[in-house]
Amino acid sequence: MIGVERSVLIAFLISVFDILPVLGTGGIMIPWTILTALKGNYPLSAGLLAVYLIITVIRNIIEPKIVGSQIGLHPVVTLSSMFVGAQLFGVLGLFGFPIGLSLLRHLNDNGTLRVYKAKL
Repeated sequence: MIGVERSVLIAFLISVFDILPVLGTGGIMIPWTILTALKGNYPLSAGLLAVYLIITVIRNIIEPKIVGSQIGLHPVVTLSSMFVGAQLFGVLGLFGFPIGLSLLRHLNDNGTLRVYKAKL
């Protein structure tokens, strides 16, 4: 769409790089956008920036909903727990906090552990 040659291969490589939680898509897209702008190819640079912004916005909206529905938590709680976990414990907390909250919710719903009173 924006005129990138071998876009499927580049998209695959970016998705492999995106598995790394700290770097993500920005680890490739932002330097690529800056280097393209420095070379003087402003239309491609603007297109790359637009693609990166769209990816970031969509991921920030959709990812908490997907993760939240899989573990049974509200998307806001899921996103908050991912953020807090990442800030406190890094990568381990990013995944551990939502899982821990899901486990806590499950134990509370079953009556094994009373942490809060569930709404009916």
